[in-house]
Amino acid sequence: MLKKLLACFLLLFLCVGCDNATKPKLGISFGVGSAKRWPMEMDLMVQRARELGMDVDARLNKTDTPKTQTEDCIDMIDNGISTLILVPRDANKTDKILDYARKKNVKVLLYARTILGKNLDFFVGYDTYKIGQSLGSHLSEKTYKGSVAILKGDANDFNVPLLNDGAMKYFQPLVEQGDLKIIMDEYIDGWNPELARKKLTAAIKKNNHQVDAIFAHNDVMAGVAAEVVKELGIKNHVVIVGMDAELPAIKRLVKGTQDASVYMDLKAMAVTAANEAYNLATNKPTNVNAAFDNKSASTIKAYLVNGKIITRENIDRQLIDTGVYTREEVYGK
Repeated sequence: MLKKLLACFLLLFLCVGCDNATKPKLGISFGVGSAKRWPMEMDLMVQRARELGMDVDARLNKTDTPKTQTEDCIDMIDNGISTLILVPRDANKTDKILDYARKKNVKVLLYARTILGKNLDFFVGYDTYKIGQSLGSHLSEKTYKGSVAILKGDANDFNVPLLNDGAMKYFQPLVEQGDLKIIMDEYIDGWNPELARKKLTAAIKKNNHQVDAIFAHNDVMAGVAAEVVKELGIKNHVVIVGMDAELPAIKRLVKGTQDASVYMDLKAMAVTAANEAYNLATNKPTNVNAAFDNKSASTIKAYLVNGKIITRENIDRQLIDTGVYTREEVYGK
């Protein structure tokens, strides 16, 4: 009887050891700028992955120091991750990461930013073209005549041309009939706010201090645009739109210094990424709602989230009633 009990305890111990040994390990690498969304999304991913029983190594890389994003990823792969969630800083410089991951049988899930021409395991992000259409429609309804400046994001971010192409569907007819004049249409390297400020200021001054609308590709640059308009003493109302629905942008909507932003359920998107990373790591079926064309040999399995236009009129319904922000955060006490 004693021998049987010892054998059972030994078997139980070995099974626990087996579970720990096969516990999937997730690597998360964000090569991003200063937007407030990124640390929040990373924390949500880490929390959800741990709930699913995964070990997690998460690295937020804003400056490529002391390690580059590539070095971070290779380090995590060498440390035994099963799946990598990747937000690439430069989509044109990911070959080394992707090749090494494939060599080590590590699956790669691209998050928020994808990569052209590469076979990827999964993509979780937003339907950027449709979001661009929504912003373009809103801006062109408000400003169907006059001068518009376009502050695009980084040229190496796959989302940037999609966002711009979606908006141009509405801008281009107005340009062709001579009602809308684009005084600036430039990429902002690294989404750098100071570079955006410098380029926008120069463009407005060159246009005799005239501007009627500014299409910014995120809310950080929309904030810069609002500051430049004030600094230059522009008297007419300038329609400014951005994206991400960050709290400072929502406060600008209340003040009337920004006209619209786009809210994407980033919590749901981050949790979805963790869920699908777990499915990839454990060879379970992934949840797919789109076949994403990244110009590779075949379409990529994807889960895409659409955004909602936020204006001063729908802040309460879309952001406060749903618990994204409190009334005090938006309006103060």
